[in-house]
Amino acid sequence: MTIAILELNDQALLIQTEEGRSHIEPGFASVTPSGIESGDKAWAMAWQNPQDCFNQYWRQLNQLPLPRKTNWARHHGDIAYAQIKHMLESVGSPSNIILAVPGCFNEEQLALLLGLAQAIPVQVDAVIDSALAMSLYAQKETLLLDIQLQQSVVSLISEINGNLVVSEQSIIPDLGILYLYNGVARHISDRLIDDYRYDPLHTSEGEQTIYDQLPAWLKQFGWQNELSINLPSPRGDLPMILHRKQVALIIEQRLESLNNIIEKHPNTQITLAHSASLLQAILPRFAGALVMSQTSGVDNCLTARREIIASSETLHKIISLEKAGGKSNNLQPKPRCASHLLYQNQAWSLDKPLSINLQDGELILTNSIDKNAALVVVIKDQSLQIIHQSDTIDTQIPRTCEPGQRFVLAGHKLSFIEVSNA
Repeated sequence: MTIAILELNDQALLIQTEEGRSHIEPGFASVTPSGIESGDKAWAMAWQNPQDCFNQYWRQLNQLPLPRKTNWARHHGDIAYAQIKHMLESVGSPSNIILAVPGCFNEEQLALLLGLAQAIPVQVDAVIDSALAMSLYAQKETLLLDIQLQQSVVSLISEINGNLVVSEQSIIPDLGILYLYNGVARHISDRLIDDYRYDPLHTSEGEQTIYDQLPAWLKQFGWQNELSINLPSPRGDLPMILHRKQVALIIEQRLESLNNIIEKHPNTQITLAHSASLLQAILPRFAGALVMSQTSGVDNCLTARREIIASSETLHKIISLEKAGGKSNNLQPKPRCASHLLYQNQAWSLDKPLSINLQDGELILTNSIDKNAALVVVIKDQSLQIIHQSDTIDTQIPRTCEPGQRFVLAGHKLSFIEVSNA
């Protein structure tokens, strides 16, 4: 038996097996003549061929007929089935899974989800609220923000009688990552119209170019205050400077509902899921917030899988679990964290994003954010964060980034090391 954890946040769906094989892809799907493509391939054509692309099927997981008939999908459930199947196959088709699902999934959607898993088939051993999964080692009452493609979920995690409990949960329907991207894309378009009389959002190719680059551009504000970017146009590349202060204002204007929730919990630890890490990168007021690593939820589920499965006799969604270490509140010791990645006797710093490309069977490493790379990682808050991962290259990533750990990318082995006084 092989077990994997599947976390269903459609901004970046994540699956990881107990052996360390992992796969990440966005909740985008494209219906093609040969079938349903999901993940990065679907994102890459979403704005050029919107009539054949879908990105609402996780938010609207149901069996209502699609507005337009297709050969491969009758409803959103069929599209979700294709993506789950693809993700399972990407990590070797594990026999058993634990599902980590956000609080916005209702009972009907959970029942449909279990039906899709049965049809694949794969055995679902447990279903746990993803906010609880990320907070299994919380030290204090926590308000956790998890941003999806179309909406966000804010969860209050409290300790009650030695159990960690999702005590409150709010869904913010107008705060999804695409909503934030749309605001920044419009800002870029307005700047280019003013400077060059060119609107990149007027054509599908221009839209696709902007949305392909936006995630990487915005992540760089974690290290820079301004970015020099170039947008292709019929007249050639158009340069412009993107300023973090201007982007911060655009994003801040879209956070009213979130701010209202935060104000109701003034003495609570504000925690950002990795899906919400953009807020810390851009907005100074979130500088002190705890940011989860991208794999925190799946790592915790793998560590506590026996307890989670034991609490899932009827496959209800778990929203309460005994705190790790029991009532004594003893937490697992924080492991040492590597500072560099070693490959072919050369050490590469991980304090800034490191892109790993696969070219002619060899790995090429550069300290940059390359959206076309096989993998882009960085060490932040004493944990390994995955900025980008190709959905076509087999990767086995260890659950911790302690010195001496190794991960495998397309058969190549790389080692985490700690360099003193670097």
